[in-house]
Amino acid sequence: MNAKKHPLYRRWWAMMERCYKPNYATYKYYGGRDIIVHERWHNFWNFVEDVDNHLLNGHLLYKGREWQLDKDSKGGNIYSLENCVVISAEENRKLQYEKQEREIVAYNENEEIHFKSVSEASRTLGIERQTINHCLKYSWKNKKTNYRFKYVD
Repeated sequence: MNAKKHPLYRRWWAMMERCYKPNYATYKYYGGRDIIVHERWHNFWNFVEDVDNHLLNGHLLYKGREWQLDKDSKGGNIYSLENCVVISAEENRKLQYEKQEREIVAYNENEEIHFKSVSEASRTLGIERQTINHCLKYSWKNKKTNYRFKYVD
């Protein structure tokens, strides 16, 4: 079978594009944040083999957009058999919303400011959300404000 005609091809292709092609629309959220695809899955047929024979509920990915391959549920930055799960699109949207609504603190040597979300901190401090997310992920200090950021447990 021609790989491009396989029902999983577009899903695999989009995963590869968003992780490795800087011109792809959502690259900044994936490859731009060091999200990668496990080397085994760089080969389309290995991806199909794992989805068909090893990934729990992998068969649901054949049912269309209502099911998605999620790498965030297990907290990883890599698309791989070990890190991915199949979840409903609705569940994935809820997880993304919860992630965006998680309380954070901006702090420096002199003060702490609590925010209900990254979006609120972004609006209040005049910093792009992506910048705050990078500061959270890598424990960076924002040069514009001199704040560091952390999640509230």
